Amino acid sequence: MSEKQAKKERTRKRLTQEEKAKIKQVEETHRLEARALRENWLNLDNAALIYPAIGSTEWNSVFRLSAIISEKVNCDLLEQALRDTLKRYPFFNVSLCDGLFWHYFQTLSTAPKVELETNYPCRPFTFNRKNQIFRVLYLDNKISFETFHSLTDGGGAMRFFNTLLARYFELTGVKYKNLGDFDLNVRDLPVEEESEDAFHRFANNGKCKPRKETTAYAIKGALENPNILNVVLGSVNIDALKECAKTYGATVNEFLSAVYLSVMIAEKHHSNTKNRHPVKLSVPVSLRRFYPTKTMRNFSQYLNYEVPTDRENASFSELIEIIKAQSKNINIDYFQQMFNANIRSERNFFVRILPLAVKDPILKFVYNRVGERLFTSTLSNLGICKLPAELDDKILNYHFILGATKLNRINLTAVTFKDKCCLTFSTRLSERRVIREFFKMLTSFNLNVEIISNV
Repeated sequence: MSEKQAKKERTRKRLTQEEKAKIKQVEETHRLEARALRENWLNLDNAALIYPAIGSTEWNSVFRLSAIISEKVNCDLLEQALRDTLKRYPFFNVSLCDGLFWHYFQTLSTAPKVELETNYPCRPFTFNRKNQIFRVLYLDNKISFETFHSLTDGGGAMRFFNTLLARYFELTGVKYKNLGDFDLNVRDLPVEEESEDAFHRFANNGKCKPRKETTAYAIKGALENPNILNVVLGSVNIDALKECAKTYGATVNEFLSAVYLSVMIAEKHHSNTKNRHPVKLSVPVSLRRFYPTKTMRNFSQYLNYEVPTDRENASFSELIEIIKAQSKNINIDYFQQMFNANIRSERNFFVRILPLAVKDPILKFVYNRVGERLFTSTLSNLGICKLPAELDDKILNYHFILGATKLNRINLTAVTFKDKCCLTFSTRLSERRVIREFFKMLTSFNLNVEIISNV
């Protein structure tokens, strides 16, 4: 065979492969459409099951992501961007319904309208068959995405929100060179694995972590009106923060945890409490770093950093060492045992056959007895938010807010965008001493802290 003939043969094979890829793509589209027609409901993942049971009309678990952009929001384009994003992630477009034995998601055919923000952040959702369990809000130059925690966790929400932002700016005229590299293209087809319950997929018959754990010290104080959530935002240069943490041989998360625990211990002593329970900080950990899954549903567990009561007078360096020792539990075996126990409970025959009307009160009772009583507060760090370079001058800041929790009165989040780590407190307490002392302690390490809200 001549070189010319060989070249033609290679070209023919390449075209055949491209044609096969197109056929496969069409078949995948038809398969997904057929499945959508056949199945218009979805089970809640294992971590999501608890949230409907413990919620009420006055409170349910909600969190928010926000982007401050360089120009006033065009609500019409934002609404179009939302419709396009829901075509990419159709499993987000659901309502929460009550079944005979479990809550479930019902798919909806219409997208929600974007809303002008007129209220406090993270207000509760009303659950019925017609309402989505997320909302997209705008106000001046701010776009926000709020969701009920049963739908997704911080990692899944960030990807959905960033896809929404990327599409919004594309509609305003932004041209991307490598949008596919960020996996934020609304033209991509939905992937079935993105909506899987990864807990069930990776659970095994191995060891289960014992559920028994010490009750934590709870911060007390006067509460605001139930409809009010105080939010205080601060930011610090991420490179300076990394260098500061490095001097203690710690990660950024370990350093921030040590600062927060130190402040909460001081608060415990300030209140002259005789409470003998230890101060504990709950740190959610995304399991996507340990398991090969593309799921955008809940797939996180937590690690509770605990300072023994007899070590509360430890120096900051000693506190770092206590945290670093407990950080060794951040591994696949530890978390495997945690969700093995949860899955085993869910699959228990007697649990499964209990009617929802009986199951929900039991779950609520158990959560009130343990649940948030196992930690004093939460530090949830989403890590680095990565967006295309074309948006560098379009998005000025990025925030992450945890809504009010059922029992704990104050929580802290972190997310890094560009060169800044944004730290956000959300609290139902009218007294903000803990927040002031936290930022004051950061400045004691010669870190330049910018406070966006008054404390």
